[in-house]
Amino acid sequence: MALNPKQFGIIIKNARMDKKLTQAELAEILDLSLSYLKDLERFKNTPSLEVFAKAIQYFNLSADTVIYPNKNLNNSTYQKIERRLLQCDEKQLKIILALTEAVLSVDDTSIDNSDI
Repeated sequence: MALNPKQFGIIIKNARMDKKLTQAELAEILDLSLSYLKDLERFKNTPSLEVFAKAIQYFNLSADTVIYPNKNLNNSTYQKIERRLLQCDEKQLKIILALTEAVLSVDDTSIDNSDI
């Protein structure tokens, strides 16, 4: 399975911006040249395994998010939820799971979408 440079670039840039880091600051943190980091964020380069591991570890990201792209890649709400989930403890995750299951079990036809 090849790593998708676009997927990695988008995720790394969003994570950097969430932490309010400049490209120069992140390049220093990850021990990369600034030009290499810029190329990663512009999808012009594929990260080495070492850079990939450093980045996902630093940002506490799931490798699956980067390796297995999904249709929600450009959905900012989805990305915010995903990042917040990484900050939850086990009890909070169980509450979120129960809430999600309840929301998904509601029959969409019985809801008036104009109220949402």
